[in-house]
Amino acid sequence: MRKAQRIFAPMQQTQALTKQSLPELADLMRLYLQLGKFRLSMMVTFTTLVGYLLNADGNIYSGAVTLLLCGTSSIAMGANGLNQWWEQERDALMLRTRTRPLPSGKLSSTHALTVCLFWSVAGFMLLLQLNLLTALLAAFVWFSYLFLYTPLKTRSALAILAGAITGALPPVMGWTAASGEVGLAAWALGCILYIWQIPHFLALAALYQQDYHRGGYRMLPDNPEHDHATRSIIVVFSAALLVISLLAPALGLGGMIFFVCALAGGGWLLIQALQLLREFSRPRARKLFVATILYLPIIMCALLLDLLFKS
Repeated sequence: MRKAQRIFAPMQQTQALTKQSLPELADLMRLYLQLGKFRLSMMVTFTTLVGYLLNADGNIYSGAVTLLLCGTSSIAMGANGLNQWWEQERDALMLRTRTRPLPSGKLSSTHALTVCLFWSVAGFMLLLQLNLLTALLAAFVWFSYLFLYTPLKTRSALAILAGAITGALPPVMGWTAASGEVGLAAWALGCILYIWQIPHFLALAALYQQDYHRGGYRMLPDNPEHDHATRSIIVVFSAALLVISLLAPALGLGGMIFFVCALAGGGWLLIQALQLLREFSRPRARKLFVATILYLPIIMCALLLDLLFKS
């Protein structure tokens, strides 16, 4: 009996350690997902996939798609995490960000830096397996996000214009991953995503202007509650988004489904922007922000539906 206990004791200890470590591992994975802003990274990866599918001409290779998705998501999470590592002291001052892994102390600064650098390098190396142009575009997105957008946020509202580059280029990366070249339709898609981000980010900054001020960020050109510069810029870019998206089919991007969705979605977004221009309120800013969130997946799916019916 004692011999049997000695034999099975190590096994029981291993099982106990496994039961104890599994929750800890799950908690660590959740922290990693928060550090890399997983949902945002997946949206970036989705737009990249759309760019690939639009230019693949039906020649979809599972290996290339895997490299593209893994590489894009990895480098996106790396950039997002390094942004949090850079801004952890300011994040601790803001209500909406103080519970993030770094300001809350759930992850150490060194731990987060190591993980994010690994993600970044791994993502670049994976994309390099596709072609050099795609990898260089990804490296430029990573660089502009960290060394243009991040430091500008504390200095000027022009940071939003710099930050929009990071969301505009991923579908272009997907396009180049399929062919190694950039076409006119790819630039049209990138332009749509660039313009879309301006009302999206300005609406978010208007919603959390006091919190951003608490963190020392200058995300708005004025106070939208009393002044009109921010609200006017939102209207201008919302109108530009409607125009360029309706012209896109003439440039080889999308078809009738995309045109109808762009007209409906862009028109609704412009109406919300005009209402905010007439009178500022947080509920109106929130409605505009929600409209921008819904707009992007709708037109991306419309592009895919056009592609499906075309084939």
